[in-house]
Amino acid sequence: GRRRRRPPPAVDHLHARVGTPQAPQVASLAESATTARAAERFYGWWEACWAAAEARSLSSRDSTLTATVEYGPAELGEDGQVLAGSYSPLDLHGRHVSGVGLDDTLAAAAAALRSRFERWHANAASRVAVLA
Repeated sequence: GRRRRRPPPAVDHLHARVGTPQAPQVASLAESATTARAAERFYGWWEACWAAAEARSLSSRDSTLTATVEYGPAELGEDGQVLAGSYSPLDLHGRHVSGVGLDDTLAAAAAALRSRFERWHANAASRVAVLA
């Protein structure tokens, strides 16, 4: 199996966008097993970054870690249509989903990341060693 690299200890900001090799931006993470697996890989990496920041904060009191969810915007051609290959969220079939609305996509991605962080953070007590 592949070994996951550990994040650099100084990571203090995440650019949080989920994608696959076929779709650089995936707006709906639960629509298929492929996108769900991709999302888990990204969330696993982000959790490792959170853990590195948490470990760093035990010694330096610097626990600030920020994240930006980033999608789009869709690039429109002169005819007002979404340009093929532009960076806008894609649906399961590779079609642009700019009709969903970029603000809605960003809000959903932020809520999902916040929820995942809150679940991860709720287990902080099990990760912190008692310092004597």
